[in-house]
Amino acid sequence: MLTVETPERTLPVWRNGRAEPDTRHARRRLRRLLADAGYPDLTHLAYARHPLAPIAGGATGTNGVAFLSNLPPDRFQINPALFEAATERQDIPQAAQAFNGFGSSNSIRLQNVGIVAMVRLMFSGTLTVAGAGTVTSLPGWPYSLVRRLAFNAQGTNALLAATGAAYRARRQRLFRNPAETLQTLTGVPAGTIANGNYPITFMVDLPIAHDMFSGTGWVLAQNPSTTLSVDIAWANQADVLTVAGGSTATWSNAQVFSTMVTFAVGQAQAGNQTVTVIPDLTTFHGFLENQYQFAASGIVQAPLIRTAGQLVNYAFNLRNGPAAEIAPDALTEIDFRYGGNRQPRQYNPPAMLIEKNQADYNGRVQVNGLTFTFLDFESDNAIRDVFLPENLVELQSQFVIPTAVTINTGAYVDYVEETLYPAV
Repeated sequence: MLTVETPERTLPVWRNGRAEPDTRHARRRLRRLLADAGYPDLTHLAYARHPLAPIAGGATGTNGVAFLSNLPPDRFQINPALFEAATERQDIPQAAQAFNGFGSSNSIRLQNVGIVAMVRLMFSGTLTVAGAGTVTSLPGWPYSLVRRLAFNAQGTNALLAATGAAYRARRQRLFRNPAETLQTLTGVPAGTIANGNYPITFMVDLPIAHDMFSGTGWVLAQNPSTTLSVDIAWANQADVLTVAGGSTATWSNAQVFSTMVTFAVGQAQAGNQTVTVIPDLTTFHGFLENQYQFAASGIVQAPLIRTAGQLVNYAFNLRNGPAAEIAPDALTEIDFRYGGNRQPRQYNPPAMLIEKNQADYNGRVQVNGLTFTFLDFESDNAIRDVFLPENLVELQSQFVIPTAVTINTGAYVDYVEETLYPAV
């Protein structure tokens, strides 16, 4: 094994084998940086940890995501500290695409440049409402216009796949309910929409990396054998707008803009040879949304997908048909269960969880009429509190809905599992 001598330590060069990065060194370095900046020691918190602890479990099947190598094809060295000192952040606009209306789709082929951490999408267009009837926006508008937004590797492996509203809810959680200035300035209509022209602009972040501080979960794009794309399936009109009485809702000048946030890959000298320097790329970040239908009040149990690795967050919203929701306050109990009778997280009354969410996120997380509630396993101490779904049987969330609540046709639990799992 070739080595590179630095004043800090001796650094291993990775080939086809594997090595263990020195996480203790990275944590000590982070503590020094925080101390020099006048901050207390925050390395025990989830957002300040760098890098994360070793990820347990394994991806579905074997050896991570099928057919995707998250390592360079040439000789390389995994060295997070050296990479951070030498890399350059690059925000690269991708080609703008036309939005072809309700029910259409777009596919954005990402450039094979650097190590991708995030893709930012912005929708911009004019909605024209006309006619003698009524047009009403449904909960989640306009983010619900994105029916499915997926980050695909090699054309088949969706590391991230969720609705626009779910991605927006994650942003609200992560940044503790930031101001919605872009949405306010562009006059996004909510509820009944009068006849007229409405400029609609909104933005959705695709979090390829779990967080922008450590970069945990980022994906190597600079590999000729790798194909990365962002695929958007747009909602049908009936899924986002109720149009009645002969009214119409049409789009004009609508486009999709995207920016790829990458970090340049550097090189270092190892003896007489040059090697590629990369950060720790041994983890993928998963963000998958699912639905579970129910038709009656009482106990509702939504089974989780037994994903590999660590479950760091679970979000849910109870939709009571297309135009309403069941607020978490209306429930009698919220549970997180496994093994038939194991209930490590039990909230009775649900206010116990609701108040914690409000404290953690500076208020409830709401996306234009949709209330998202979180079982956040990383907010206090991710190393201690995360779940390993692969090792649990009958893993499910459970909700007790009072009989006084009328269940409408088409009710379902909308839930998102956010995970970290091995990439290689």
